[in-house]
Amino acid sequence: MKRTVFFEKNKSLGAKMVDFSGWEMPIQYTSITEEHNAVRNAAGIFDISHMGQVYVTGPDAKTFLQYILTNDLDKANAGEGIYSHILNDSGGVVDDIFVYCLEENRYLVIDNASRRDEDLQWIAEHKENLNVKINEDLQAAGLAIQGPESISLFNSLLDEPIQLERFEIAKLEVKNRFPLVSRTGYTGEDGLEIFGHPEDLVQIWDWLFEAGKELGLKPCGLGARDTLRTEVAYPLYGHELDKDHTPFEAGFGWVVKLDKGKFIGRDALIKKKSEGFKTRLLGFKVEGGGIARPGAKIIKDGVEAGVVTSGTFSPTLGYPIGMAYLPAVTPAEGTRLKILQGARELTAKTVKMPFYVKPKFPETKEVLK
Repeated sequence: MKRTVFFEKNKSLGAKMVDFSGWEMPIQYTSITEEHNAVRNAAGIFDISHMGQVYVTGPDAKTFLQYILTNDLDKANAGEGIYSHILNDSGGVVDDIFVYCLEENRYLVIDNASRRDEDLQWIAEHKENLNVKINEDLQAAGLAIQGPESISLFNSLLDEPIQLERFEIAKLEVKNRFPLVSRTGYTGEDGLEIFGHPEDLVQIWDWLFEAGKELGLKPCGLGARDTLRTEVAYPLYGHELDKDHTPFEAGFGWVVKLDKGKFIGRDALIKKKSEGFKTRLLGFKVEGGGIARPGAKIIKDGVEAGVVTSGTFSPTLGYPIGMAYLPAVTPAEGTRLKILQGARELTAKTVKMPFYVKPKFPETKEVLK
């Protein structure tokens, strides 16, 4: 398995390591619940060096990206980014990515670890005769700081507070190191991603942990990352997103700009949209205990109606939740379901997503029951 530059630090912190898409990554350090709560209430730090960092450059870089993206890159000026999907010819999702415009004719694409090799091959196959270069930085590392204290924590390393808005990116000076820093996130909380040279990020990792002692900073693994993103109904490729479902079925029609011009999969989406989609992604709450895991069959009105795409216990809400593709006519709230989890039959009902809504004020934490 591949290892990130933080492997030895992860091991020294007691991380339980697992195989994740060919990378030896931490699933947890102490407990998933403790790490999850640190992000919701203070700050957590994630090793995201397994994610791909691909630079697309050249005179035709924007033209090329517009052709392979569902979202409209015209919305991203220098220092700004967008979330988008890449589709196949039938409208299925090849991957979901972030694209940042660093400067004119120079873009940074962040893709999923599970799709790195496939994405690079797919992108290269579709550049045709355009004047564009595609280079993956195989040596780059990445960190993510997430949680309500994450910005204050990072600011403690800077001479001046950051000025980044959501979906913005900039090269910042951190004690004479110059990483790229973006403000997006995958947890439902405010936070930053830091990309750069491995040696620089290892040093920044140490500085963050030293500065974060009093703030309650915790190292967080893939387990907490999954519970956090599930609570806010963020998709994971291979679960909610795949080549057999369109962005519309996954509830991400907002990343599709059909009026921006030609892009791969556009014609298929228009056709399927006019015909009506047969399935859609819905959320559910398990009642009476038990966790529905991915792949579990869902029974509705006595008939198999779908399978669980993601399922976990929600530390914030205090009960099991999950997502699944169900018939498009299924109401988003109150539909009774049975879920076959191994030898157990769980009872559940559909609930609106996201399951967790970030509170506006700490004293008025609001969740969807």
